[in-house]
Amino acid sequence: MKFSTLALVLAPALLTAACASYPATTNAIGFPEARPVLDTARMDLLVDPAANGLLWSQMGAFGVFVDHYKSNGHGPIILSYPDGGAEDRAAQGAMAELRNFLDSQGVTARYTEEGPYDATGMGNPPVIVSYLHYVTEMPAECSERRWDDLARERLNDGYSGFGCFMAQNRAAMIGDPYHLAGPTDHDAPDQARRQTVLDTYRRGEPTATQRREDESGAVSSAVD
Repeated sequence: MKFSTLALVLAPALLTAACASYPATTNAIGFPEARPVLDTARMDLLVDPAANGLLWSQMGAFGVFVDHYKSNGHGPIILSYPDGGAEDRAAQGAMAELRNFLDSQGVTARYTEEGPYDATGMGNPPVIVSYLHYVTEMPAECSERRWDDLARERLNDGYSGFGCFMAQNRAAMIGDPYHLAGPTDHDAPDQARRQTVLDTYRRGEPTATQRREDESGAVSSAVD
């Protein structure tokens, strides 16, 4: 079993989407900025002929892979199974296990795509699972920066790589590098709650949420 981020050439949809990137390497005030780059996360699952599918340990690792997909994946999760290999029957059993597991995690058929790949002559070809996600890439001025002697700076100019530490920190803190491309989508406001607050305001009543006594943050004076 391998868990890597190699490019998957089995799904044409991935090839098309993998060309996407964001060329800007500086923000609005001219400081260097990390950019999101589309990459492919891939997991190879060797089938077990004796179990006619996968082992429990493999399913545990696959669960971690799926968790990352649910938080950082973009587009469908791709299941590619071998066709013409020595263990096609066990591969089909593995596919059934993967489908059931994905469905139990809320990743239904709506979010998956399946397809065979030519495994003619291969002894025990794997089931390959992959999806697209974003990784961060630092601009060249940060990855290849040199260190200036700031004590010898006389013109008060920006030194080489100025702002790179901020860009690296931001890239490390962000949950999904895709968010570096721009604001994320959000749900529509709660119209019913908005109307409730507006009606309360029109009646001249406080619109803030009222706290109960047991929600007070006051420090007790019972113990000195």
